[in-house]
Amino acid sequence: MINYRSKINPTWCPGCHNFLVFSAVQAAFNALELKPSDLVINYDIGCVGNMADFFKTYGVHTLHGRAIAVAMGEKMINPNLTVCVFGGDGGTYGEGLNHLIAAARANINITVFVSNNFLYSLTTGQTSPTTPKGSRTKSTPLGNPSEPVNIVELLKAVNPHVFVKSVDAKNIAEVTKNFKEALEFKGFALVETLQECVAFGKQLKS
Repeated sequence: MINYRSKINPTWCPGCHNFLVFSAVQAAFNALELKPSDLVINYDIGCVGNMADFFKTYGVHTLHGRAIAVAMGEKMINPNLTVCVFGGDGGTYGEGLNHLIAAARANINITVFVSNNFLYSLTTGQTSPTTPKGSRTKSTPLGNPSEPVNIVELLKAVNPHVFVKSVDAKNIAEVTKNFKEALEFKGFALVETLQECVAFGKQLKS
């Protein structure tokens, strides 16, 4: 069993589904016997970006929305690395959508893990690109007027050859299975874990 963890304890809110994501990705890394020295992980800004402190692999804590662009550069410079990205629905589908589309079109061999809680939660619960239409949030008190992004349909329309899955974060066996398959895939891969923010998600039910 390889230990990928740093000495820093995770600091997410109690009950946050990112604890499950953190556990599942370590299990996937171990199943594939990936050496920490062969891994480079790029982190977007946001709640899941805090994971940058919790791994002892090579890593870059990037600017908001730029993690995929950095990952593409790393893979082109050193194709032997296993290159991953952790981001949220805001940074990946909002600020970083153009980089996501470019990576999918190029089918570059990187793996993207997206924690989708349907909000910008680190900034206390504003509408994100995946917030359901009509939802009342801190930034849309009269209801979200926009259609939400469906990332599986979008990426398959851009490039039908990419690996893209959306799974419930609470089903850790399914999450781990899909993480492993994404890491093994020879091309662009994205796994979205559907989550409920324990701090601000309740407004989506109002």
